[in-house]
Amino acid sequence: MSWSAPGSIPQPAPELAYSTAPLTPGRPGRIIPLPEPQPLDLTRPHRQAEAISFTDGLNGQATYHYHVQLTDLEPGTRYYYRVSDGAAPEPSTAFGSFETAPAGRARFRFSSFGDLATPSWDRSESGNQWYQSSDNAWYAVSAVEEPGDGAGPPLFHLMNGDLCYANLDYENAPGVWRDFGANVSRSARNRPWMPALGNHETEFGACDQAGRPGQAPGGIAAQGAAGNYWNGPYGYGHYLSRFLLPDNGLTNYDGNHLRGNFYAFRVGTVQFISLDADDVIYQDSAASYFRREPDAPPMVTSSGAAIPNGTSTYNHAYTGDLKMSPADNAAVPDGSRGRPNLQTLWLERTLARARRDPDVDMIVVFMHQCALSSARANGSDLGIRRAWLPLFDRYEVDLVLCGHEHNYERSYPVRGYDRGAHGTVVNPHPDQTAGERIDTRRPHVVTTEPVTVGDLPGWDTQHGTVFVVLGCGGSNAPSNNYGTDPSTGAARAKVTTRRNATTGSQATGFRRYGADSAEEAPWSAATNPDDPYGYAVFDVDPGERPGETTITMQFFAVPAVSNQAGPLHDGTVTLPEKPYETVVFGRGISRRPGCGTRELSATTA
Repeated sequence: MSWSAPGSIPQPAPELAYSTAPLTPGRPGRIIPLPEPQPLDLTRPHRQAEAISFTDGLNGQATYHYHVQLTDLEPGTRYYYRVSDGAAPEPSTAFGSFETAPAGRARFRFSSFGDLATPSWDRSESGNQWYQSSDNAWYAVSAVEEPGDGAGPPLFHLMNGDLCYANLDYENAPGVWRDFGANVSRSARNRPWMPALGNHETEFGACDQAGRPGQAPGGIAAQGAAGNYWNGPYGYGHYLSRFLLPDNGLTNYDGNHLRGNFYAFRVGTVQFISLDADDVIYQDSAASYFRREPDAPPMVTSSGAAIPNGTSTYNHAYTGDLKMSPADNAAVPDGSRGRPNLQTLWLERTLARARRDPDVDMIVVFMHQCALSSARANGSDLGIRRAWLPLFDRYEVDLVLCGHEHNYERSYPVRGYDRGAHGTVVNPHPDQTAGERIDTRRPHVVTTEPVTVGDLPGWDTQHGTVFVVLGCGGSNAPSNNYGTDPSTGAARAKVTTRRNATTGSQATGFRRYGADSAEEAPWSAATNPDDPYGYAVFDVDPGERPGETTITMQFFAVPAVSNQAGPLHDGTVTLPEKPYETVVFGRGISRRPGCGTRELSATTA
């Protein structure tokens, strides 16, 4: 259980009470008091009950967050709770309830989207309009609680990164986070919201990358130029203060516990894995300050912090090194300096354990950035393809859910990759030539023909992983504009095959390059060019025997709110009652009675 103080003052005597029966004065439940707040410190393990303070590096405002780990819960049980600030004479309280996951092979529902942002001025708690605010963010949370099919809310929600875009409102990150929290609490007070880190969770501050306060001579104004421009550990200070997530058991090389940066949990017959793709991507798209004019001044904030021109927070390989394996154009953990990439090693162990577990039928990965996206905004990232797709192939991951692109896209099942130079450099970096061919490790399509499951199309994920982009939560910057080959109309995708090059100097100004290459995208199966927003609900049916689990996805396309094109991105929208598409995923469903079989294409790697 987690909650936050509404302002910048700690709660005087916070406590949590919970019970399997509604709480009353005569039935107060079990009461857990919380201690005095301590600054965020990832070098120490979390306690069973704790209060954490975090001070934003750019505006100096302190925030306070409260966490209680409940370890004595029964499966499939509804619990009622109350949180209190303990103020006298009348404490402020909030009530809610939640249901724990069922035991064994059981049906359940989950939902997912990413890139939520905050509601506009008229629906945000503060009344402020932030950088990415849109009232679609309000309707997205409403849709989690009341999905369009009328079958009820999910057991939990997967949030695929870019929670609120606080790193774009440099002076106001705590306020943005508060409005995000107030909005999602309409749902999160009743069910877990399980997030993944995105590029917009990385924020500027005045710490080194490990989160230690900068010590360069000259005070806070000198820290940015000395490389101390991170807002807590890896720039994730606000995120890691607000969320206490499952423990991966890892300690990074800098001494920080990596709990919550990436994690896994199991519900019924499905293993869920949350990843931090910032660790492996090539795209440099986190907090950044680039201006092209000569001798541009630093960005100076109210705390006195100064971020020099040409600065970006790039977390690639922050959990350790990767090296190329030329034989399969892959990136693997590199131990030559004694620091192999911890997240990738953990991912392989977690996938291998899940595939050995007879109680796990399907594996769902969720993260932020995309390995497969044909959107014109960001496109696909070769860093993910090299580091993690070989593992997804080896351990037959069933679904990968992403955000990053503010749209919807679903792939065909893919396995392995098409060897050879299937990409073309179209936006050359300084050491590239336009038109040269490049190996983008293009995922290989297993089949483009679904089987029939009842009256629904189905995809056999034993033969290939399906990737779904769900970055359509509520950001005010839709990107449902997809790439096509102008001569054939076939799907075409941008691919970032290296870190975005930066050229220039303080004297001349800086330029940062975008994605360098493009490829034909035969893996793209479904897009939605009409509606930029939406959400997905997934119904898990374990069947009667091991191996029979299916996951039925309904994607509901949501139009932009009525005034989305205006400066405030506010207004209303009618949430749909019918899904844009409904698809069934399952392992071996092409061989089950009543399902048509299709010829499969052998992989090339």
